[in-house]
Amino acid sequence: MPSVTVVPGDRLIVVDGVPIVFENPFPILPHGPGEMRALQWNGTSGEIEWEDDYNWILELEAYEEEVGPYVALWQAEKARREKVAAEAEAARRAEYNSEPARFARLRAERDSRIASTDYLIMPDYPLAEDSRAAVQIYRQALRDLPTKEGAPWDGGGEATPWPAMPAVQSVRVS
Repeated sequence: MPSVTVVPGDRLIVVDGVPIVFENPFPILPHGPGEMRALQWNGTSGEIEWEDDYNWILELEAYEEEVGPYVALWQAEKARREKVAAEAEAARRAEYNSEPARFARLRAERDSRIASTDYLIMPDYPLAEDSRAAVQIYRQALRDLPTKEGAPWDGGGEATPWPAMPAVQSVRVS
């Protein structure tokens, strides 16, 4: 049996060290003498603390009636939260892998690669003419990439057929 802590005032149930704080107050067992302050269960025995009565000692035979409903409530809420998280992750993955998102990532990486060569085509940058022409061809290939067959591939990742950056040769400025 799990260890359990229930603190209704804090909307808290802890099972085996895993806390869940509920958004709304959860139901309290109706047969108590009043407001329950807390329930503690160590796996074999426990105690219920009441606001306006003596504490109740719980033996093993009281588990199903006194502790079990809170464990079931915790399990149901944990399953609900896991389902919501799984659905959110599935939606996030679907959006990430959507064609518009892959095109956006492809264009962003393409733009970054073009920007990294901006200095090479400046008129005053000392670059050999054949190198300048090769850089301009490379930049045009990058601009054309989103229109190629198969785009957007994996959104600019390893499956994207990036053109190779040409080797450039500077000219000496005296």
